[in-house]
Amino acid sequence: MIEFVRGKILAVQPGRVVVDVGPMGLGVDVPSSVAASAGTRLGAEIQLHTHLLVREDALQLVGFATDVQKQMFLSLTSVSGIGPKVALKLLGEIDPGELAAAIVRGDVARLTQLPGLGKKTAEVLVAHLRDAIAKGKVAGLKPGPRSSSLPAGMPTTVQGNEALLALQALGADPARARAALDKALAECPGIEGDTSRQVAESLRRL
Repeated sequence: MIEFVRGKILAVQPGRVVVDVGPMGLGVDVPSSVAASAGTRLGAEIQLHTHLLVREDALQLVGFATDVQKQMFLSLTSVSGIGPKVALKLLGEIDPGELAAAIVRGDVARLTQLPGLGKKTAEVLVAHLRDAIAKGKVAGLKPGPRSSSLPAGMPTTVQGNEALLALQALGADPARARAALDKALAECPGIEGDTSRQVAESLRRL
C-alpha cells in the first residue's frame, strides 16, 4: 500500500496534482482545496497522505493534506451511495472536523448543502457513521470516551460534548482535544452553540 507520496509539485489540474518523485511523475487525485493550495506552490515540495484504489480496470491514487482527511475519505466511501468521486468533492468543500461534527449531531440540512449529497444519501451517511464517529470507531481513528464518561472539567453542554467526541474521533488525544476546545471557546466569542465552528477552531489549535 502507498501510504504517502513526497516530491515536487510538477503540475496541477482540477482535482489532481502531479508529483515529481524522481524518475516518475505520479498523478494523484485530491480534494479541490488541496489542488488549489498546490496550485500556488508549483515547484515546491509536497507530501500527500495517500490511498490506492484498486479496480478491475484501473488503479487510482488519491491523496490528502492530512491523515485526518484520509481517514474521513475512507469512512465516507464505506457508506452506500458515496463513491471516491463524491467523497473527494465533499472533502474539497468542508473541513473533516466540521463534517464529523455535522454527522454526530445528525445535521442533515447542513450535509445536503454539500455537493453530491441529497437528503436520502445524507440520512444514510448519518445512520451509518454517527455512532461510529461518536464512539471513535471509524476507519481506525482513535476511540474517545462517550459523553457519559467524559473526564471531570470537560464542557458539559451538548455542543461541547459533541465537539470533543468529534475531535477524538478524528484522532486527537483526549487531553489535547480538551485543551484546544477550551482555548477555542475562550478566544472565539459566539461559538458556544456552534459545534462545527468549535471543532474547526479547535483543530487549528491542536
